[in-house]
Amino acid sequence: MNVEYSKNFQKAYRKQSGKMQKSVANSIREVKEAKTIESLTDCEKLIGYSRSYRLRIGSLRAFFIFHVDGEKVCFEYLVPRGEAYSKKTLSALREKD
Repeated sequence: MNVEYSKNFQKAYRKQSGKMQKSVANSIREVKEAKTIESLTDCEKLIGYSRSYRLRIGSLRAFFIFHVDGEKVCFEYLVPRGEAYSKKTLSALREKD
C-alpha cells in the first residue's frame, strides 16, 4: 500500500523517544507490506467513520484514513492513548474522513 503522512503525524513522530520511533516505523512497514487492512495487527475500523482506522502501537494510537481506490493510507494523527478518543481528536478526524 502507498503511505502518506500529515504534518501533524510527522511532528508527533519526531517528539517520540528512539525506542517508540522504532515501534512506529515497524508498524508503518507492516502497513506498507499488507495486502488488506484486515491483515494488520491491532488495527480496528472506527465506528461511525467511513474510512478511518486506529492502529495500536504500544501506548500510542495512530489514526489513518484508507482510500480504497488508490490503495492509499494517509496517517493523520499519532497521539497517546489518553488523548486518542478526546472530542478534539475525533472531531478533527471526522472532518478529514
